[in-house]
Amino acid sequence: MATAAEPPAKRSRRANFSDEEMMMMITGWHDRQAVLREKFSNIVTAERKKQAWEEVTHEINSVSRVRRNREEVKKKFADFKSVVKKKLSIRRQEQEKTGGGTSEAKALTPLEEAMAQVLKMVQVSGVPGLQDPGSMYSI
Repeated sequence: MATAAEPPAKRSRRANFSDEEMMMMITGWHDRQAVLREKFSNIVTAERKKQAWEEVTHEINSVSRVRRNREEVKKKFADFKSVVKKKLSIRRQEQEKTGGGTSEAKALTPLEEAMAQVLKMVQVSGVPGLQDPGSMYSI
């Protein structure tokens, strides 16, 4: 037990994800997005999602110097996705501003571009079986 004179033990900090690990995480998620994006069902179970994240983690660990776990990879993906979505939103706001001139939005890094491409693919895919209301009516 630590006495009042001793400072509490510091938690050691994990190494940052390398660019190679990040790219492996993005491509691993993209390859398994059919399972990882879907809601739970008879086909997509919690166990199946857990297995998919384990596979992504295994791919990352194959190129990493630092041993990563599934929860760490899931959190990193969620955090990075959030950062990229926020940057994309800021860029969109900057482009829609009136007054012309150059945009003040920061350029995306190659990793952020890769994540943005994956997110665009997800957004463009739409809802299967849903028909566009404008195409149902003819004049």
